[in-house]
Amino acid sequence: MGQLDNQTEAQGGKNPQAAQDALNDLTEQLQNLKESLISQLYQEVNELQSQKNSLSTDIKNLQSQYRDLQSQQQVQQLAEVLASHLQEQLRQQIISSGTGSGQLPSSYNDNAYRLLSSLDSTLSTTLKTLQQDISSYQSALSQQLGRMHSLEQQGEAILEALVSRIKFQLQQNTQPKAIGPMEQPSARPAVQPATAPTAAPTQPSNFVTGVTLILISSLMFSLQNVIVRVILRKQTIFGLSELGGFISASPGNSLLILAMRMLFVAPIMAFIVAPWRYSNTWRDIKQLGNREQRGRLLSVIGSGFFLFLSQFFIYIALGNIPAGVATTIFFIYPTVTILLAWLIFKDKPTFLLILATVSIYIGGFLTIPNLTAGAKGNYTLGAITAIVSGIAFAIYVILIKVSKMHPIPFSVVNFTTILFLSAFVLPFGSFVPTLAYKVDPKMWPTLWIAALVLTVTSLVGYLLNNIGVPMIGPALASVVGASGPALTVVLALLIINEKLTLLQVLGVVLVTVWVLGISVENTKPKPPAQPARR
Repeated sequence: MGQLDNQTEAQGGKNPQAAQDALNDLTEQLQNLKESLISQLYQEVNELQSQKNSLSTDIKNLQSQYRDLQSQQQVQQLAEVLASHLQEQLRQQIISSGTGSGQLPSSYNDNAYRLLSSLDSTLSTTLKTLQQDISSYQSALSQQLGRMHSLEQQGEAILEALVSRIKFQLQQNTQPKAIGPMEQPSARPAVQPATAPTAAPTQPSNFVTGVTLILISSLMFSLQNVIVRVILRKQTIFGLSELGGFISASPGNSLLILAMRMLFVAPIMAFIVAPWRYSNTWRDIKQLGNREQRGRLLSVIGSGFFLFLSQFFIYIALGNIPAGVATTIFFIYPTVTILLAWLIFKDKPTFLLILATVSIYIGGFLTIPNLTAGAKGNYTLGAITAIVSGIAFAIYVILIKVSKMHPIPFSVVNFTTILFLSAFVLPFGSFVPTLAYKVDPKMWPTLWIAALVLTVTSLVGYLLNNIGVPMIGPALASVVGASGPALTVVLALLIINEKLTLLQVLGVVLVTVWVLGISVENTKPKPPAQPARR
């Protein structure tokens, strides 16, 4: 399933003068971005400064209120002491008066009680008023403190978001785009990011090495298709002996192969290859858990889901139709990507892209096997699943643009998503007969060896592709990778003697040439106004 594992960013690929012009344009764009970010940062710092001044004013007001509150508390304490003192003085005066006269007149006694009652009522009213004032001041103080705490949290969140956005923008405009193992070389003919960097001019030796690495990588991915074909259908290897057909070609068995392959690829990629090629892999993955990254997380997981569907259906197709035919039909995905980009991103295709779309559909139709040819396999099922695989992969490509994430951690999440989906769906074979896998117990060791071979081709193809792209630039790498259908046909002919009819060969040529044309069209520089709007 190799061609599903190779995606490049179509950029650059010009002669030295054009590359220098593109580099100058990129420098100007980065300078504009820097000025824009500095301006935004200056505005937000001014806003934070004004909020700081507002907080300082609030703190001074609160301190003044606190002093007033302390004064009122002192008044309350003084009133209580005064009331106590007056009560004591009156009590002593009454006692002394009563002792001197021997008998307290009734009128004087009534007058004293009235005075005490009036004083008690006044003091009670004063205390209640003071308590109400204290409660209101405490409530106001709590509200002000809560507001200060809220403003402090908002300021911290604004600063954190600002720093995160600046880091992300700088990473997007300074990091060279590597290629994920699951990404098709020409998978994004019409949805390139507007600010992707331009590849720097390379030395001739590096150029030759890069082209060689990309070619070998494409061969590895094409070889995967042939290996899957051998696993599901017995074939004559190099015209010498028959080999293969370890399990029958069924949806459940195709899902089993995918799960076994991902069981090896996902952990090796996550814990060995990804940290080696990109040291910030796990940091970027952890950032997907942040609240502001929730949309990106959904798009990355969604892309993994559609990539899972694409690989599942292409495995079914490889079990029912020739490997070269399945790969050629699958390569309708650039045309679907063009249409989706037109609908979603309003990226209107050029006349050349429209002509390429029509030609690819004609080529794909020509490769559909003759139903009366008498060959093994369900040709209708194979053709339909290859088409569905291409459509699912086109949606995956669209989600690549939406996610705007570094391809290495992006691929790690994709691998993990495919592994979990495969493990989740496999047990449903007990309830859905179509998804049930059937393996002869004697074939398990052979099947595990085949899964290891698929793992090696996947990782070797990924590494060579990832190393070669910086040497020649993603645009030229996409042109080289567009030879996928032709390479698969050649390998299938040499290894398993899989021959095609004249019409099928013509269809393969049409698809390969026009996919190559889409890749070349995609190397043309975008108008500079588009990045400026971003």
